[in-house]
Amino acid sequence: MESHSPLQRVHHVDCVVVGAGVVGATITQQLARRGVGVALIDRAPGIGGGCSYANAAIVAPHHVTPLATPALLREAPIQMLRRPPAVRMQPDPSILPWAGSLMASAAPRRAHLAGERLSRLAAESTRLHCLLADEGLSPTLRKTGAVDVYLRPPRRRRADLLSFERLTAIEPALAPVAAGAHHAEEWTLESRSFVKAMLDDASRHGADVFFGTSAERLLTEHGRVVGVAAEGMILLADHVILAAGLGSATLAAQVGLQLPLRGGRGYVIDVAAGDHAPAMPVRIKEHRVVVTPLADRVRVCGSIEFGDERRPMDPGRAEALKTVAARVLPGLERAAVVDRWAGERPCTPDGVPVIGRSRTVENLSVATGHGMWGMVLAPVTARMITDAVVDDVEPAQDAWLSPDRYDGRPARHRRTLRTA
Repeated sequence: MESHSPLQRVHHVDCVVVGAGVVGATITQQLARRGVGVALIDRAPGIGGGCSYANAAIVAPHHVTPLATPALLREAPIQMLRRPPAVRMQPDPSILPWAGSLMASAAPRRAHLAGERLSRLAAESTRLHCLLADEGLSPTLRKTGAVDVYLRPPRRRRADLLSFERLTAIEPALAPVAAGAHHAEEWTLESRSFVKAMLDDASRHGADVFFGTSAERLLTEHGRVVGVAAEGMILLADHVILAAGLGSATLAAQVGLQLPLRGGRGYVIDVAAGDHAPAMPVRIKEHRVVVTPLADRVRVCGSIEFGDERRPMDPGRAEALKTVAARVLPGLERAAVVDRWAGERPCTPDGVPVIGRSRTVENLSVATGHGMWGMVLAPVTARMITDAVVDDVEPAQDAWLSPDRYDGRPARHRRTLRTA
């Protein structure tokens, strides 16, 4: 194994989780509750430093779909031309192979199968969200329902469409729209409160949480991952879990595991709550903008941009989202801005997450690539990772999420934490 400086603190734990976003925090909580000695590290100074903050704050299981679908191919050119564009591809030659793979993954049969599988995961994850709330571990989860609205009559006729008059009986804050639909089985959930609850519970069960600590490299011995070298410390472990969003790819590449992730940038603008706030989330379908009422603010979220992830945030994009939202909810037009944010959602070229234990790199698991669905899928992701790491329970049907699916190397022998 690599040597380390005597000035570095050395910790011995069963498991290291890299990344304290909504997925990493939930994994840490589940591992700690199973009696695993776990350390969680994150480079951010505190909760909400990454893209787990830049989300719509909705648990909407029936809307979880792969990024790669035939609808994406049909709608993307139109969405790119809208003002503001809901989808944007920055000029960046390095993204072309990834984009080509995404288009290939949008083949109808392939996308349909992935959609069915993701829907099942989302339904189960929502059930787990509700169980966490029942235990007092998700203090801001509220069943609110949601409405979809169309500024123009949709091209495809839908049996569930409601008139504006019926919509305003459900959501009085709406301005006139062409049509809409109501979805009763949806929840709102503020992400930072959820992450805090997960980390508090993990700490109560013995987990160590280190913010402001970057994972610099994975430590290996005889081809096995044996820990993480971080700022000022060495964490030796029987297992390492990468849940660091786009940063997971850099660490995985150190041990030869290729994760072709790209950032899909989403924007958030929060405005002050007041009498103008809707009672439930409102999705503006043509612009892919979501407006979500929270306890102390109203969140407006939308856009997905691909390109150079290092480019600075464009404040005008967030303001444009507010302008769109005010067309449907006019009370938002004069609402004071509380915060603006942009986050890089980790996206895979086949449009579905990377969840599971590697069969080619011993002692390594990955949980990333959730795109827009990290919040809703966090509990089921945590259960899948915990079952695989602790009990070696990893059903064959979960291979479609495997971190090894992007290369063809043979599987290696694996040890569980129970048998290590």
